[in-house]
Amino acid sequence: MTLHPALVRSRTGVLVADGLGGLALLVAVVLLGPSFGSGDAAAGPEAFAALVVSAVIMAAAVAVRRLHPGWALALAWASSLAHMITGLDAGVTQLGILVVLASAAHYGSPAVLRLSGASVPVGAVIALAYLLLIDSWLVRLFSSTSLLPLWLPVGVLAALIALVLAVPWLVGLLARTMRLGREGRQRAAEAEAEARRSRELAELQSARTQLTRDVHDIVGHSLAVIVAQAESVRFRDDAEVEAMRSAVATIADTARRALGEVRHVLESTDAARAASSAPVVDLDRLIAEVADSRPGTLMARTGSGPAPQGAAAVALYRATQELLTNALRHGDPAAPLRIAVDRSAPMTTVQVENDRGPADAADRELDAARTGTGLDGARARLAAVGGGLDAAEVEGRFVARATVPSGEGEQ
Repeated sequence: MTLHPALVRSRTGVLVADGLGGLALLVAVVLLGPSFGSGDAAAGPEAFAALVVSAVIMAAAVAVRRLHPGWALALAWASSLAHMITGLDAGVTQLGILVVLASAAHYGSPAVLRLSGASVPVGAVIALAYLLLIDSWLVRLFSSTSLLPLWLPVGVLAALIALVLAVPWLVGLLARTMRLGREGRQRAAEAEAEARRSRELAELQSARTQLTRDVHDIVGHSLAVIVAQAESVRFRDDAEVEAMRSAVATIADTARRALGEVRHVLESTDAARAASSAPVVDLDRLIAEVADSRPGTLMARTGSGPAPQGAAAVALYRATQELLTNALRHGDPAAPLRIAVDRSAPMTTVQVENDRGPADAADRELDAARTGTGLDGARARLAAVGGGLDAAEVEGRFVARATVPSGEGEQ
């Protein structure tokens, strides 16, 4: 159980306020004790001294009732026992019991709450027996008329004592319940806010990962095509001017398209722009571009099912970009590159097969160490739309296969 906010904010202020309440009770006992209800205190200095001792203990209980409700309950019992041992009648001192019971129910630990609740019936029985034993002024007050049977005043007095003790305890319990309810609602609101912040962070991280993958796919593929085209120029004869012009034009076109795609990806991080625009993907053009940049590329197309749409089309496009980029970067440029597209429903498959080339080992280790991009990023994209990616080395050739659902896919 958490502390009451008032106790957390200023323990000193609470102690001062309750101490003043205890002091007020002590002054009231000293001033009114000899004349309120009982003449015992006025019978002699010993009785008055006993009354003051009992009042001091009760004042201490009132002073610590909120900071230390368990001690306050114990002191209230000690004051009552001292009061009864000296044979004093009921008076102003017992008003402190009501304050202590309310505080014990409100601020006390579960154990103190149970002890204070048990003190109500036990205290009522003890108080009734004691008042009857000393023939208290309260007993005489209720039995002053001879028209009532003898048991009725005693019953009324017992009910009154029990009610007087139970009401403050129940008020304290109600205040405790209301406070715990407020704290529960506050914790639930804080937990909801924390969950909302976690979701926002997760969405931000997801968007960041998606942006990294897109830029990696676009720039990596475009640079691979540009490098392949630039290297092909070295092997052209001086007479092949048109071929060199075509290669240079392909380089320029690839660079311009890569710039446009990167600009679109960066703009798509704005939610308003992303909602009104979608990436333009052309799988056939992508494959044709690579085929033009790599002489000896073998193409195969099978199936006549519907092409993937929406998110599935984008995922397949990006995955194919990655597979072709890896083939251009790491494949043997002297060996044929095989690309097969199968649109047999219900799945569309793109398979890329190439011989291993003399790629630098450090470059391969860097590719393997990256997370969120490369084959891992492509695999995550495809899995999100119900597809998959398989990649393995078979008899010295690297075979990679990307698959997504045909037709509408995921929007």
